[in-house]
Formats: sequence, structure tokens, C-alpha cells
Amino acid sequence: MKRKVCTILIALLMLVGLSLLLYPLVANMWNDKRQKQLINKYDSEIEEAVETGTLDCDKERAKAVKYNDELIPCVLPDSFAVAQAQGEESEEYKKYMDCLNPNGDGIMGKVRIPKIGVNLPVFHTTADDVLEIGVGHLEGSTLPVGGKGTHCVVSAHRGLPSATLFTDLDKLEKGDHFLFDVLDETLAYEVDQILVVEPDQTQHLAVVSGEDYATLLTCTPYGMNTQRLMVRGHRVPYTPDIIDEESTPLGGYSIHSNYILWVIIGLSITGVFILILYLFDRKRRKS
Repeated sequence: MKRKVCTILIALLMLVGLSLLLYPLVANMWNDKRQKQLINKYDSEIEEAVETGTLDCDKERAKAVKYNDELIPCVLPDSFAVAQAQGEESEEYKKYMDCLNPNGDGIMGKVRIPKIGVNLPVFHTTADDVLEIGVGHLEGSTLPVGGKGTHCVVSAHRGLPSATLFTDLDKLEKGDHFLFDVLDETLAYEVDQILVVEPDQTQHLAVVSGEDYATLLTCTPYGMNTQRLMVRGHRVPYTPDIIDEESTPLGGYSIHSNYILWVIIGLSITGVFILILYLFDRKRRKS
């Protein structure tokens, strides 16, 4: 009876361990599916609205450009410490939410990073619920429509067990590219600066006169998140054939985000542990 109870307890412990081991893999698969659904929904609704004449992309883009022109220069907050620059009841916040929100779901576009296999929806604000599922636009920075004297900043978490997001952002190098798909236009940026700074060092996110910049922002070092990784790019012509070549079969599969590898390692260790227990029990019985 005692031996049977021990066997049941061991089986339960192994089941719990297997569940914990599989959680990141299953959660990421679920979030990937959800993000693809959001992206496909955004694309199809934009395309349908343009075809039916209910959406004028030029008009929407002009409204965003006007918003950028009227944006008051300010010191941007740390996106992981401050959810939004303005209160939700303020006129500035309402004006912000009204720009690049054609479907009324808070999605202003997509960000693609071919080298690391990222294709994620970009939401308004960096509120906690946004950063749990996708990329947030840092309110107070310019909207992603390009133009001289603009600097768009978007943020996403790194190292979440339930979503990869910007986990592999540290794999980018100068000369790599990232893209924004907004309305019916694709904006391409070439990485020209990579910085690791303290959370309060946000001066690098400021607009530079005559420059068209965009910055990808996340936490670093991996698992500690005490600093910020800033990957900045300047606007370049969009050449699909050249930029898409940066996509590699191993894109997005670093040691941190290759959850299948960790499952295999975990199961292998468990198998070796079971084998050792079996051999030990067998030897004990013979003796």
C-alpha cells in the first residue's frame, strides 16, 4: 500500500512538472494564433473599407500627420513604468485615440522584424493589458506615418513565459531593418543605433529636427529587466526583395524563445531520472 501511494505521488509530481514545462510552449502557440487573427482581421477590414469607400487612407494619414505636427515636445516617460502620458478623460488622449484607429479596436498597424520573425499588431498606448499581448505605441511620441522631424517609439515585453514579443530584439544589428505596415503603406527603417540605458534615460527617444526615426524599446538584461534596450532606425525606401532576405529559417529561435528545445531538454532529463530510478530499484530488489 505504501509503495502504491509513493508511485501515485511520483506520477502526480511528474504530471505537474510536465504541465509547467509545456505551459510556455502552449501559451506561445495560443498567443501567436491570437496575434495572427488580429493582424488578419486588421488587414481584411482595411482592405474592405478601402474597396467600399468607407475609409480614405490619405485622409487618415493626413490626420495623423497633423497630430504629429501639433505634438508638444516633451520628455517621454519610461513606457514600462508609465502606462500613458495623458489621462483617459483628457482631450489630448481622445485626439490621440482617434488617430490611426480605423477599425475602432485600438490597432494602428503592424510592426515586422524579418530577421527575428516578428510580425505583431501595434496598439495605442503602453498600458499593461496592451503589453501583455502585443506591441504598444508610446503616447507622446509621434505616430508611425513617417516624415521629417518625427520619432515613433513602440514597446513590447521581453521574456514573458506566455508570449515571445520582443524577446529576441537583442539579435538585431546595425544595418538590419524593421517595418511598419500602417493603413495601405509600408514604412521601412534601417537600424543605425543600439543602446542599453537606464529606465530614466529617455532623451534618446526625442525628435531630431529633419530626421525620420523610429525606435523599438524593450527591457534588458533578459530575466532581470533593470535596463532598457533601444533599437533605433532611420527611414529608408522600402525594397521588399532586399529586406525580406533578412528573414532566416532560425529567425526568432534563440535559446530564450525556442520553447520546443526546452521541452525536449526537460523531457530528456525526466527520462534519464526515471531510468536511474528504475535501475536503482532493480538493483535493490536483486540485493
